[in-house]
Amino acid sequence: MAAEPNPSWAPIDVYTDTVPDPGQRWRGQRRTPSAMTSAPGAPNTSGYQGPDAAAVAVERSTSWPATAASSEAVLSRFDDLIGALTSPSERERKSRRDQRRALGQFVGWLAGFDGATWQQRWLHAGLNDLGKDWTHGVHLAGAAGAYDSRHYRSMLLGAAKALLVLDVVRPSYQWLFGYLSTPGYSEIRASRDQHGFESLGDLARSSLPGFNRHDEESAFKHLARILVHNGGAITDVTLADCREAYAAQLAYGGNRKTVWYWMLLHGGALGDDAPRHAQGLTHVGQRTVTELVDGYGIESRPVRDLLIDYLEERRPVVDYSTIAQLASKLGLLFWRDIERHEPGIDSLDLPDDVVRRWKQRLGTVTYGRRRVGQRREDPNAIMIAVRGLYSDINHWAIEDPARWARWAAPNPIGARDLLGQNKHKSKARARMHQRTRELAPLVPALVSSADQQRRHAAELLAAARNTRHGDTFTVAGETLTRVVVAADPANGGRGREGMVWADQPDGTRRNLVREEDLIFWGWAIIEVLRHTGIRIEELTELTHRSFVAYTLPTSGETIPLLQITPSKSDKERLLVVSPELADVLATIIDRVRASNDHVPLITRYDHAERTHSPMLPFLFQRRLGLTNSMITTSAAGGLVTRIVTRSAITHTDGTPAHFTPHDFRRIFATDAVAAGLPVHIAAKVLGHDNLNTTQAYVAVYDRDVIDHHRAYIARRRAQRPSTEYRDVTDDEWDEFLSHFEHRKVELGTCGRAYATPCVHEHACVRCPLLRPDPAQLGRLTEIEQNLHARITEAHQRGWTGEIEGLQISLAGATHKLEQMRHHHHGDALQLAVAAPTLRPKAPQ
Repeated sequence: MAAEPNPSWAPIDVYTDTVPDPGQRWRGQRRTPSAMTSAPGAPNTSGYQGPDAAAVAVERSTSWPATAASSEAVLSRFDDLIGALTSPSERERKSRRDQRRALGQFVGWLAGFDGATWQQRWLHAGLNDLGKDWTHGVHLAGAAGAYDSRHYRSMLLGAAKALLVLDVVRPSYQWLFGYLSTPGYSEIRASRDQHGFESLGDLARSSLPGFNRHDEESAFKHLARILVHNGGAITDVTLADCREAYAAQLAYGGNRKTVWYWMLLHGGALGDDAPRHAQGLTHVGQRTVTELVDGYGIESRPVRDLLIDYLEERRPVVDYSTIAQLASKLGLLFWRDIERHEPGIDSLDLPDDVVRRWKQRLGTVTYGRRRVGQRREDPNAIMIAVRGLYSDINHWAIEDPARWARWAAPNPIGARDLLGQNKHKSKARARMHQRTRELAPLVPALVSSADQQRRHAAELLAAARNTRHGDTFTVAGETLTRVVVAADPANGGRGREGMVWADQPDGTRRNLVREEDLIFWGWAIIEVLRHTGIRIEELTELTHRSFVAYTLPTSGETIPLLQITPSKSDKERLLVVSPELADVLATIIDRVRASNDHVPLITRYDHAERTHSPMLPFLFQRRLGLTNSMITTSAAGGLVTRIVTRSAITHTDGTPAHFTPHDFRRIFATDAVAAGLPVHIAAKVLGHDNLNTTQAYVAVYDRDVIDHHRAYIARRRAQRPSTEYRDVTDDEWDEFLSHFEHRKVELGTCGRAYATPCVHEHACVRCPLLRPDPAQLGRLTEIEQNLHARITEAHQRGWTGEIEGLQISLAGATHKLEQMRHHHHGDALQLAVAAPTLRPKAPQ
């Protein structure tokens, strides 16, 4: 059915196949991110709105020789294709005749749409947007009532295959993932670039252990989609094409295998600058300052330009992650937020009410994908960034007034706004120390459990491999049934070779190879972290080249060292490798190397700096599919959590314990300092530039404080002048005893310091230094009653000058009564100290 005439229509020169961002789809459901222009006050979950390199559409031409041909030329080319067949069977000849008839009808139907080429008519027909249901949108003449039949769909699939083979149309990826004809893709490969496909297949079979025909079929099918969508041959595929194709695979396809990208990369089609893994296609590189600021949609052009200039000034002295965070705080959380709630503002000189409302909004998380609507834990970090912006501009306005003077304005963040910063840091430090104290005693149990899990998983896997299908096996009291699944390649299935499956008594099926792999790496991460105290990012950066041997010049002994070159601080340091750590690292190297002579070279993506490393022999890599991949920092945290959960370790109150990779760093620092390592040496080992940072990590226990304090007293005593260590004279002793005799008063004992006079004019009932004697409880009660009577008499006789002093005495007496009653009931703290032995007074 032809489209209605559209007088405003113009021929389409290019079109873009807009592929959804992989982050916008989950289990087939498309997500729609919130717009930055949502109503003021409404929570916004979008955050950065800049273009994602994985979702950038590639413009495709809608005109090339094959698509510009007439319908007669298209049918003639199909006839030539049939004529090229050698000795076709009768069945095949009939199938080709039916396909030719369907192609003629389909081309006739497309001719009813606007467009100068078949590609343009295909686009106007709207078939690209229908996916696998595209046949429902085609209504051929003479086929009424049969649009939903199987025969009708088969006929259209044959016609579409002919158009694809002849390169007459180039559908979208959405359409191609709905086109399920595997034989059709095989025919496309043979007609497009058969030699190129054969070369890639030979390369994969010779270079990828475990590569089988199912891997080849999956890879070739996606490569055929790419050629159908783009046109050309294998050598014409570009990196932009791969990025678009990978995004489409994540968005529409259920098969996530990426051998096709490996083939293109190692086949030399993409060049040396291409990412070494398909996952790298979705990694967005470092954005420029302009791209960072423009990603937040700032409406005021002058303020937008100012923020770009300011960040460009700061960029040379900070790393990328810092400048990106600063752009987020200033561009989104400060200025864009003010624009959304206070439209029309284009000056940094903000009214007080605008600033006050902005500070109130900082208390709640408004932007992002997580914790939206919850209380913000640290708004001070945002206010410090804004305060720095105003301070820098005001300072630069003096040095370069032509550039910055017009933006000088009063700083909206005063010192009072940051008064709670130290309190917040103290609370955070106290929580961190308490967490360290709670987790440190649990580490031995976790280490023992992790090692036990590792050995048990290895024993289960070994026993299962030696057990036939349907037989049971038992390891350490756990009984499983060996199962050879239908997907096993040994049975002709499409699964991965080497997988070992077993069923539990309740019917739950387990992949023992995957379990053993996850448990091993969880154990390895825990062991390396607890022995070194390194950051989780530094752990993922360890390579086989990180080992250094140092020979002591005095004894000639060789000390193994571990070289840490963190990307966070760009300052390397060396750690001594203990025998326990050496055993762990040797086990890791042996596993990664497998049957090879060397550790495989792979690349690592730094998510903070958004850069790819060179090809290096990283230690923390594991086999995924046919190739090795890095263990990311987030994956490492999940592996540790898996070990902790299976360990079932709890706190003293019965709640489950939870370890993060950074907890091992704090525990390492605390144990090192508690064992006698000086703090400045611990700072060097941990890679801290500031001792305060190290001290914040160290959760010193109370017993350590006592031990260090006692040692300090002993050292101070040893350093006192020797003249002080002599016998006491009789006069000195008499003076000492008389002091205590003068401290005895009516209601108890005076607590003033030795050789000091009374500074309270002997008003003992008011004095805070009076230590009440519980035996004088009755006496003090009489004094309290007498004070009440004297106050009453003063009120009656009008002695107002006496009332204030009597009330002060009454308050002191009441407080002393509470102290006496407290001691009388035996609640006072008793210190077990020996009573001093008084030296007898020498005879006169």
